[in-house]
Amino acid sequence: MPFTGFTTDKLVGLPPEFFSEVLPQITLPSELKVTLHVFYRLNRMRGSAPRRVSWDELADDRTLQHGLRAISKLRPPEELLAEGLDAAVRRTTLLHIVIPDNGRAINWYLVHTATNRAWTARIKQVQQALAPNTILEEDRPSIMTLYEQNIGLVTPLIVDELRDAEERYPTSWIEDAIREAVRANARSWRYVSKVLERWATHGRQHAQNQPERPIDVERYTNGQFGDLFRRGSDVSES
Repeated sequence: MPFTGFTTDKLVGLPPEFFSEVLPQITLPSELKVTLHVFYRLNRMRGSAPRRVSWDELADDRTLQHGLRAISKLRPPEELLAEGLDAAVRRTTLLHIVIPDNGRAINWYLVHTATNRAWTARIKQVQQALAPNTILEEDRPSIMTLYEQNIGLVTPLIVDELRDAEERYPTSWIEDAIREAVRANARSWRYVSKVLERWATHGRQHAQNQPERPIDVERYTNGQFGDLFRRGSDVSES
């Protein structure tokens, strides 16, 4: 169905750097659609506080969902949303900050401006000052930090998946599975979880917390070919 035209001459403004520096570098359709939609939503907001949009708001936006479904019918919109946001945050087109609210961690996204950058820096400083002191058993990043540094954005869905994985698998397995995903250039939780499932089903060599299977001596000495093994033992002792 052809587009019938815009209903107003008032256009949504975009900063010139978007066209000169950001747009030429974007290759993912999900990043382009998500970035433009964030600009659209923020442009419609009013107020003096830093204008920002949350993960939940974007995930529930039907217009954005429809646009992401047009990219691929095989991938769920939330996966494409996470991909697009992650790419925009890595490019620093958007800023990402997590703020606790009534026991929940709210993921907020802001356009990268000097004012918003200063605001997010102040929030993070306050969070660090209020964080309880903890004694780490090892100087190693958490699983969520490792995932975010190597795979992508830790969305609320990924948080649940990672917590479930920590209950099911040794920590070293999850770390190694993330590293294998990086080496295979398959940076997604789907790939990491498949690696973990394969190791749990078929085992893996040199895996920590993997008990060695003891040799069943009686199976060889008392089985169908027991005489051969006992005979070989007698020869070696003579």
